[in-house]
Amino acid sequence: MKKGFTLAELAVASVIILVVLTALAVALFSFLRGSRSLELQEGALTLARVEIADIERSEVIPPPGMATRPDSLWGNPYSVETAVNGSEEGFLDVTVTVSSGDTVAVELTRRFYDNDIQ
Repeated sequence: MKKGFTLAELAVASVIILVVLTALAVALFSFLRGSRSLELQEGALTLARVEIADIERSEVIPPPGMATRPDSLWGNPYSVETAVNGSEEGFLDVTVTVSSGDTVAVELTRRFYDNDIQ
């Protein structure tokens, strides 16, 4: 009896290895895509928090309206939109929306009352 593998056994083993490697490649690309999305979301949230903190620290609320500016963090481009909406009840809502392309958008709102407004 000869030792070794037949051609059919090698073909079946090759197909099994190919299926396993394909599944691993798909899982890796899915992980990398999710990692990139998470990085963009984290950057957008950081920029939104910084924008709100800058307004709080300046103690001067921007006038009602909307302003948009480009920004970047960790090499990723973002668009920072700040909207100030007044109210008859004596408070202002400041909403900061940070987006990166069409995929990531983070929105934070901070309400300023009369004693906060200079």
